[in-house]
Amino acid sequence: MKYFERIDGLRFVAIALVLGDHFASFFFHPFGAGYYGVELFFVISGYLITSILMGTRGTSFGKAYVNFMGRRTLRIFPIYYLLLGILWLAQEPVVHEHLLSTLTYTFNYASEYYRVIDVPIDHTWSLCVEEQYYLFWPLLALSFRNYPRVLMGIMLVIVAVGFAQLSFAIFPTLSLYDHTGLLSRVPALGIGSIGAIYVLHYPLPERIFRSKGVEVAAFVLLAFLLVVNIKINPIALALISLFLLLKASRFEFTMPWLSTFLSRQWVVYIGTISYGIYVYHRAISYYFSKYIFEPVWATIPFANWGKLSILQFHREFIQFPLYTILTLIVAALSFRYIEQPILKLKDKWFRKDHGAKEPS
Repeated sequence: MKYFERIDGLRFVAIALVLGDHFASFFFHPFGAGYYGVELFFVISGYLITSILMGTRGTSFGKAYVNFMGRRTLRIFPIYYLLLGILWLAQEPVVHEHLLSTLTYTFNYASEYYRVIDVPIDHTWSLCVEEQYYLFWPLLALSFRNYPRVLMGIMLVIVAVGFAQLSFAIFPTLSLYDHTGLLSRVPALGIGSIGAIYVLHYPLPERIFRSKGVEVAAFVLLAFLLVVNIKINPIALALISLFLLLKASRFEFTMPWLSTFLSRQWVVYIGTISYGIYVYHRAISYYFSKYIFEPVWATIPFANWGKLSILQFHREFIQFPLYTILTLIVAALSFRYIEQPILKLKDKWFRKDHGAKEPS
């Protein structure tokens, strides 16, 4: 699989939506920005990991599985456990109280069962979902990599069941976990995986992907779905994300400025370090707010500020850029001095079979 920089451009869009939702929820949350940002991440991840797995034909199952899991472990585990370690040493209650679930990537269930909210690791549910996906999907993908129709059929069933659970709660006892559970969140990952299998074995309908009308319709539908919550949202958003992903990697956008933007060096860079941004951002905002921002904010004499006193009730104007800059600095340092040195071990310990861009 060839590396396409515009996929990292889409990662930039996804992480920007997540940061907007978490740092300026007053403006972004009503539009489902954070939800869609995570969905876009899921589709990208499903597409990339499946492309890598399907590209191992000719390699034994055991070797392909060990290489894939080894490389994923080196990419994902280090800074996740670094964050947990720092919070544990800092005596963060939620980590001490839920140590087992955080260490085993099952906090997505513990957080719902125990109603854990507004903590510096509440965003890690999505990382748990991805790790749980890695437990079964590589086994299926590698077992049926030479039978694409069978593999797509299996995933279509999984996606259909997941969508039915998320939208219609077909298993009532699992409804508590519909927001953060693997079954209900697997459709986006699965749609990405189906897209990867299809692209590898079948030609894409170029007439559709090169049509300006279809492209405009996709963006209009996306905007509509972000402001209207209807039953088809999960599957529709995933399909639109796959369409945008395939446009970014296989075709050109009919709006040239969009292709240019997604290829900007700084956009691609932020997309490249988006995993670190996601891992660190909630802890940074949580502790900075608690120990610095809120104490300082409480001392500001807004009554003397005239018309600017309205800022007292819209702190997001300050928090959004401030927390975003802080997060980018931490993530950039982490990528340079922690993640990149570890990533160099991937080719040393687990040689990949093709030149695929690793998902982040």
